[in-house]
Amino acid sequence: MPQVALLLPTSVKTCRELLRGILQYVHFHGPWNVHLIEGREGEQKMLHPDTWGCTGIIGNLDGLAPARRLMTLNVPIICTNRTDEFINAANPLSRLNCVVCDNHLIGQRAAEYFIGLNFKHFAFVGQVNRAKWSEERKTSFCARLLQDGCCSEVYTLSSAAARKDFGIEQRDLCDWLKRLPKPVAIFAANDVRGRQVLDSCAKARIAVPQEVAVLSVDNDELLCETTIPQMSSIQMTTEQAGFEAARVLDGMMRGRKHGNFKQTVITYGFSHIVTRPSTATVLLSDALVVRTLEFIRINSDIAVKVEDLAQHLHVSRRSLETRFKSVTGRTVYSEIMRVRLDRVQTLLCETPLSIERIAETCGFNDASHLGKAFRQHFNMTLSAYRRKYLTSSN
Repeated sequence: MPQVALLLPTSVKTCRELLRGILQYVHFHGPWNVHLIEGREGEQKMLHPDTWGCTGIIGNLDGLAPARRLMTLNVPIICTNRTDEFINAANPLSRLNCVVCDNHLIGQRAAEYFIGLNFKHFAFVGQVNRAKWSEERKTSFCARLLQDGCCSEVYTLSSAAARKDFGIEQRDLCDWLKRLPKPVAIFAANDVRGRQVLDSCAKARIAVPQEVAVLSVDNDELLCETTIPQMSSIQMTTEQAGFEAARVLDGMMRGRKHGNFKQTVITYGFSHIVTRPSTATVLLSDALVVRTLEFIRINSDIAVKVEDLAQHLHVSRRSLETRFKSVTGRTVYSEIMRVRLDRVQTLLCETPLSIERIAETCGFNDASHLGKAFRQHFNMTLSAYRRKYLTSSN
């Protein structure tokens, strides 16, 4: 039986999703004997993996020295945190199999999301230590905005002390937020940073989303659902990458890619945006429209009719249609279909559910009805969309 060490700090959402994907693979294609090292204080380590009989490793390699030590075991390794020190082509560690994030696509999609909301002012708040992944998201975000003739403000920390202590930094962050032209769309490098932005907006008495809209990355529900207001975030395809990493490691442990093998790079990136009130900018225009959007989102699994919606909101259909289109530029029916089909896309990408089950889950009469609506909206069949997504994620 394979003896696999998983070095994944589960306090990090990305690592939890990688772990979930790995364990799903083990569930379907195992068994493996797994030793999980989560990075907790007082945790039992594995100082001598060879004594345990380790046959494979997936996880974060914290620094060059531990990585070199693990490489002496002569077992297949898949690194999940390839930092700058691992990239130098002269370093043998640069040839390790690895899992990497497509940060360029994430920055691009964040910019396109805000452009679609008709913002004119944009800003970026990066990770405090300017990590490579954060800088890549910033660069891509700004570059995509430039394509539409827009610029982005970029927040920079004022001192080393502020980098170490948010209590010190928050004063500067509040001042920067106050100076931004309003309304402004802020892209935060991750959920932790996004939460700090929202907390600073509250401290500076800046209204969200009326003056500032905030979008972050990771979709950590614990963080996003407990901010005020709740925070929109980008969900990534990390779980699928974990499944693929386990598949690659399994092949190597079975000898299909052992010894002189070609490096495998597994990429994860943008899946979809989970919208929450931090980007619900229509609050400025019409409370009725906000209630309409919330009702549609909550009931995305039901075939809601416009008449039903008007009755629930105690307004005439004509008044609802007129006010909704004046604010969003879309009809109520088109918004209902858009939200339901967005959910269909998510289920196609992130679950193995059959098309028949997806149709039932999303409130369509049957698979044929769903297929027709999907083709009209995306000019692609359901099966073709799922194949395209699976190909791109691999």
